[in-house]
Amino acid sequence: MDALVVKVVVAGVLGAHGVGHVMGWMPPLGLARFEGVASGSWLLSGVAGEGVTRALAVGLFVLPTAGFVVAAAGLLLGQPWWRSVAVASAVTSLAASALYPQALPLGSTIGSLAVNGAVLFGVLVAGWGASAAAG
Repeated sequence: MDALVVKVVVAGVLGAHGVGHVMGWMPPLGLARFEGVASGSWLLSGVAGEGVTRALAVGLFVLPTAGFVVAAAGLLLGQPWWRSVAVASAVTSLAASALYPQALPLGSTIGSLAVNGAVLFGVLVAGWGASAAAG
């Protein structure tokens, strides 16, 4: 497959994955409601209070929203930093999913975990984009 096609597909997946995170921060802000999701945290809700728990949910889902979109743009523009942004976004997304497992519908959570795992494996183990970053 042509390298440009692969780059565009990977960037598309990264960008779409980022946009998908809006489902995690819109409900705590009262901007949307999704059937069967909850913005509470199994770990924090009883300890930190509702306001802090919601604010943390917003932050933990906004960061990968922006981060994955920025990483996609960086990849398309040939910027070496896209890899670091993608890894940081994946780690933040995993933390959000761990603390707020019911913030997204189950299918979206499973898809998110799969994409995050693929990003971490691809960048950290398989070295995606490493040759472009070194060059």
